[in-house]
Amino acid sequence: MRQLQAANEGGLEECRAGWISGAEVAYPRVHLNWNCGQNQTGIISYGIRNDLLEKWDVFCYKVDDDCAMFQEAEMPGLPSVGPRKNGSNENCTGHFHGLDFTIGTTGVTSETTTAMSCGGFLYEEDGDFQSPGFPHAYLSDMDCSWVIVVQPGHLVQLNFRAMVLEEHRGCQYDYISVFDGRASEKRLLGRLCGSELPPPLRSSSNVMTVQMKSDTSVELDGFSAHFHTVKSAAVTGHVKLRGGRNQFEGRVEVDIEGIQGGVCAKHWGIREATVVCRQLGFTGSAMAGRMPERMDDPPVSVSLMKCRGDEGSLDQCELKRGGGCSTAVRAAVHCRVTESCSVLRDTGVVESGTYIIDPDGPEQGQEPFPVYCDMDSQPGAGVTVVRHNSEARIRVEPCEEAGCYSREVVYQHASLRQLRALIQASFTCVQKVKLDCRHIRFLGAQWGWWTSWDGRRVDSWGGAATGSRRCACGERGDCDLGLKTCNCDANDEVWRSDEGFLSDMVLLPVKEVRFGDTRDIPMEMAFHKIGPLQCSRHKPTDTVPVSCAALKETGITRSGQYLIDPDGMGQGVSQFEVYCDMTSDPLTGVTVVGHDAEGRVRVTPCEDPGCYSREVHYGAALAQLRALIQVSTSCQQHVKVDCRHTRFVGWGWGWWVSWAGEKRLDWGGAKRNSGSCACGKTGTCDRPGLLCNCDSNDHIWRSDEGFLTDKNALPVRAVHFGDTNDIPLEMAFYTIGKLTCRGSGSPIL
Repeated sequence: MRQLQAANEGGLEECRAGWISGAEVAYPRVHLNWNCGQNQTGIISYGIRNDLLEKWDVFCYKVDDDCAMFQEAEMPGLPSVGPRKNGSNENCTGHFHGLDFTIGTTGVTSETTTAMSCGGFLYEEDGDFQSPGFPHAYLSDMDCSWVIVVQPGHLVQLNFRAMVLEEHRGCQYDYISVFDGRASEKRLLGRLCGSELPPPLRSSSNVMTVQMKSDTSVELDGFSAHFHTVKSAAVTGHVKLRGGRNQFEGRVEVDIEGIQGGVCAKHWGIREATVVCRQLGFTGSAMAGRMPERMDDPPVSVSLMKCRGDEGSLDQCELKRGGGCSTAVRAAVHCRVTESCSVLRDTGVVESGTYIIDPDGPEQGQEPFPVYCDMDSQPGAGVTVVRHNSEARIRVEPCEEAGCYSREVVYQHASLRQLRALIQASFTCVQKVKLDCRHIRFLGAQWGWWTSWDGRRVDSWGGAATGSRRCACGERGDCDLGLKTCNCDANDEVWRSDEGFLSDMVLLPVKEVRFGDTRDIPMEMAFHKIGPLQCSRHKPTDTVPVSCAALKETGITRSGQYLIDPDGMGQGVSQFEVYCDMTSDPLTGVTVVGHDAEGRVRVTPCEDPGCYSREVHYGAALAQLRALIQVSTSCQQHVKVDCRHTRFVGWGWGWWVSWAGEKRLDWGGAKRNSGSCACGKTGTCDRPGLLCNCDSNDHIWRSDEGFLTDKNALPVRAVHFGDTNDIPLEMAFYTIGKLTCRGSGSPIL
């Protein structure tokens, strides 16, 4: 177009133009301060104008580095175009986002629908269609309808491959409606919005209608969908089980032309049972059974059914309708549900897709739930993927205080308890997290954090040790500007990012993220992205080892999160998760249990002996840790205190507390209640006559550190310090290490 070319030659960076039906001009609409992200144009949608601006069919925008200040430019030097009329019902061709495509004329239905059309008829046996502009922003004030019509005797099955619409609890703003038949018949199969992909939708006839509407506010990516036909001989595809002990078993009941009925047991076998379980979404093995009729059973719908065993549904099997059964026995099945995608892959299933899993087994507390099984990314293995509502790149809403912004992560089709069952049954689980930022504070100043499944605040980010107040770059030592924590602690005008995998299986999945320091827009901005939960390698459920040492004896040599039960399954304490270090000690596995006080913590100023206290909370109960210690050959915790001008153990001003609540006047590397630290035991303290360096009470920074090894006292329950009130002269910092246990020993009596 002449105007578009002239605008580009005039030095304007972003120009778009196009026509939509009649005299309505489509032009890019820009929201000031919109969440457009780094180095993006900020053009997110198209508006319709019928006023004087119609004389232009090119609207241009200068883009600055802040992605927030866009200026509309009407170039007087450009040739103007008067209102453009289109007297026919033909579609008009335009140029949007640099792509040529056809836009259906308002009020007119096209016989053929392109990938970019706003509605139309689809007559193929299978095909794909998308919202206008996908994956770019769809139109505002849009009302598009796609009518899918297949051959009589067939059904339509619809699968959404991608969907990003404005999210709302009731889907009131931008939404997709899927109708069974014509929209006018008002048989709604689902009303959809947000980014959660729905399960496959199936019509009960050969017609399905998909309608998408948008308002005038927020326009996002839109949707992409695929449809295919399913043969409908007599069975409509509705199957259910009835009268069993659980949802996996029972008498088979089907719909025949809208009438529900049972199936005779004659010639009923494993092949037919396999097809029933497959159609219900269960992917494990199937057992054919027979159950006696009951008084409240519906009449028989199928007197004989014969399947090959590889059919996707009973629609594809040979069947004899109506009639009676020679005996008062009905066909029944028991469907086995696998524990995870990893187990499913081991059974021979190699196709990725949505499957139902039951991580803790049918006899345990959590119900089965659907997940996506990725059978391709890891050769020979299945990865269980659970998606949620926060996978898109989401802007942190402007606010100032630490953690003032909150985003709760809501997982698809599964509760947090169900996900915990999956994690506990898996060898590894991860979630990738990313934060894009400019001019904000993050972990270093404790302005942001994430929350574990059980509500615990976690001051670390993907790729760093739990509770370390670092991101991956801080762990590796390569943060921007020489920072020790995170790139996003730079608090300057440069766009930066921190990303990595969260892998602490005691804390996963992510329940919530919190951020702050984003109020001063457009200077202060941040975007977060939380990946799906991904779990791989299923743990054997026959036995649970008592410790990592016992696990290594079975031949397991890979470090990672494992489940242990120190006093044996079914005994006093329940099993719990630990980290097994299988490499640092060539002779045994090391059981590692973390806690919430592992970082270097400053002692809050106070004066009296023990006036400062900090209780230590572990990833397991004290009773569970005591059971672990009792079955281990040795256990230890490293402790350290950095000090200046304070009094410590020798003066009775500081101590630690054992698991049972005993006050211990000793420190790492010294004997029990000796009033000493490691240097006092070895005679190497800085000042003669003292048993701890931190009893020097002078202006020099000193430290005491060592390992606590008393199995009768471990783990550390709390620490107490004092004599730090006169700041900045009096100061102290402490560090408490993880509990680590080695070998298999005898219980402590």
